[in-house]
Amino acid sequence: MPRTRGASASTPKGLNAFDGMRGIWDSTAMTSTQGLVDGLDAVVTRRFAASGVAWWRQTLERLTGADPGGLAEAFTAASRKVGRQPLALTADERHALTRLGMAEAMIDRSTTDEAARIALLLAVAVGKDGLDLERLVDDVYQSGDNSERQAVLRALALLPEPERFVTLAAEACRSHVQPLFEAIACENPYPAAHFPELNFNQMVIKALFTGVPLARVIGLAARITPELVRMANDYASERTAAGRSVPPDIALITSAGGHRP
Repeated sequence: MPRTRGASASTPKGLNAFDGMRGIWDSTAMTSTQGLVDGLDAVVTRRFAASGVAWWRQTLERLTGADPGGLAEAFTAASRKVGRQPLALTADERHALTRLGMAEAMIDRSTTDEAARIALLLAVAVGKDGLDLERLVDDVYQSGDNSERQAVLRALALLPEPERFVTLAAEACRSHVQPLFEAIACENPYPAAHFPELNFNQMVIKALFTGVPLARVIGLAARITPELVRMANDYASERTAAGRSVPPDIALITSAGGHRP
């Protein structure tokens, strides 16, 4: 259970403003799921109105108990209860969350409701394993609106045994809803770390097709293969033959020449 349980409505238990984060990242739980929950808890509660903090404490208490059945409802309520403003982290907060395992590029684009949803999902994951967690993640994703689904996708790399969620992540890549595609493809370390070659390559070509800058694909350079170079060259040839412009950043792939392993 989170160490913040039972805290006051204004300051998480054991945390004096942000100083307590230094204790978190120096602890043995630094890279654990619980450590991420505590880190996000410390960050997001500083940005909630008083009513939002009260809801957050009650919800976190309930979901980390024996029955996390209210997760879907909490996901739905998050934006209304805690707002959707950018996190606008301090340098110390950014450093802490990156040390805890969050990608810096993802942090930069997070909002209060998305960060809260990620924390809630991770909090539930602390007490779940195996098929129970897989079902829970899938249920929350399938029942959520696009914003809720985006939070699930951004949380995948942070969950225990994240490779088990490849099917869900690959499904998101096939979505015609651009924000959903970008939630998994952009500022997200999950695809580079866990996608099979075919899924990763298809995602990158779709990014080109939909106008997503390749610089937003984390880990692209390490996943360039001769096959991806071939696919990118074929895409460029098709665009040229049709009299259409070719995205200039395609050179990030084609200039590699397929020499990467």
